[in-house]
Amino acid sequence: MRLNTQPDMRSETRQDTRQESHAEARGETRAEARATTPPRAVDLRRGHAPDLEIIACPTYDFLLSLHVSLASTDDTYADYDVGHDWIESARARCQARDPQALDTLGRALGDGRPGSLRATLISLVWQCPEPREAPQFLEWLAELSLPQLAEVLLDQESLGMEWLTALREALAEGSASISVDAQLGPAVRYLLDFYAKDTRQTVLAALSDLEGARAALVSALRVWYEAVFADEEPRLTPLLQRESEALERRHAEMQPEPFIELAMRGVQWERPVGLRRIIFAPSYFCRPAVYYHFWRGTLTFCAPIEYTGPEADAQWVDPHAPGDEILRFFEALGDDTRLRILRLLAEREMYLTELAERLGLTKATTKHHMVRLRAAGLVTLYDRDRLTYYALRPDVTVRAAQMLDTYLTVKTSAPADSYSGPLKGPLKGPLKEKLVSATIPPDESAAL
Repeated sequence: MRLNTQPDMRSETRQDTRQESHAEARGETRAEARATTPPRAVDLRRGHAPDLEIIACPTYDFLLSLHVSLASTDDTYADYDVGHDWIESARARCQARDPQALDTLGRALGDGRPGSLRATLISLVWQCPEPREAPQFLEWLAELSLPQLAEVLLDQESLGMEWLTALREALAEGSASISVDAQLGPAVRYLLDFYAKDTRQTVLAALSDLEGARAALVSALRVWYEAVFADEEPRLTPLLQRESEALERRHAEMQPEPFIELAMRGVQWERPVGLRRIIFAPSYFCRPAVYYHFWRGTLTFCAPIEYTGPEADAQWVDPHAPGDEILRFFEALGDDTRLRILRLLAEREMYLTELAERLGLTKATTKHHMVRLRAAGLVTLYDRDRLTYYALRPDVTVRAAQMLDTYLTVKTSAPADSYSGPLKGPLKGPLKEKLVSATIPPDESAAL
């Protein structure tokens, strides 16, 4: 299997339909494509184990708040916990500060319009000198070499491993062969062939004036920071720090492989050639989705924070309040469409278009449900050969019983005929009847 080792901004909330069209273009049916690229668990034990780093840095959320706000309005922003009202308010504040900023950001970072690029900047954050705060990051970005800027700005999904060589050859031809008004040189024409037709003019415009493209992008990013994110940063910084500290404790207590599996929140990602480092960056704004991006040997993985604010402390001291994990789990189950999805995945793994067709729903709606199921730990996401598969986690019914038992078990003294211990053996008493009636019957659970 060939892996693209160049920038690849991926989010389970923003799928590229080209993932599926590539398999069809090769003459494969969907079943054949699935058979040739079966989902496999992540194997990060081959060769040298990658270095792991956990970075609590608001600059990741600065960029992700923008990606979330640029998401297609066709989805009504339903994939993100931050909500429609916050996103609309943020866009309005940015628009009031500079009417051109959102247009510039959308064309560079991707807002669903034909011709927009999908540049990714999150993989640059760790390279910025500490403390990597957003204003400092923007100053550093303004000094980035133009070839490196072109690499970050113009890379898109599915360009292939030869793309970077083509870009460097096009830049070597000189600006005279890149002008939008001049006869294009052969290297530039070859480079443009990597892109979809509706994107080529945007690519050419950026190549013809990289300095101007960078100035416009940095200026628009500053507008977003000053109008939107600067007010959010003081509130988010302690939350990100707390999540980072929790991850550090788990990292110290666990072996690398199980820690990576835990920190990736149900995403199974095959190790690419040249993987040397994994950076886990907690994020508030991507909740409950995950964003990840592999570039220059480093996988940057942005996962949603579990701690959300003072209300979490209130739950922590209340012995009767359910935790976030059990709430997410059973809220995800409390929807007939999501239960139908789980039943379909009990048959076999599927990718997004298959599920949408079986359900009679749009891909956007199906995608929203998959984000919720993945965040609740009910399904696993596999990224294989530009196709994103979903599979049912095999321990769903066991986890449901264990969480209910843990929550319903009375911590104080209880009558002798009641069950008040952990789930270590056969259930007894009334709790057994409750749990059995709340789980899938034995003949169906065997098929999971």
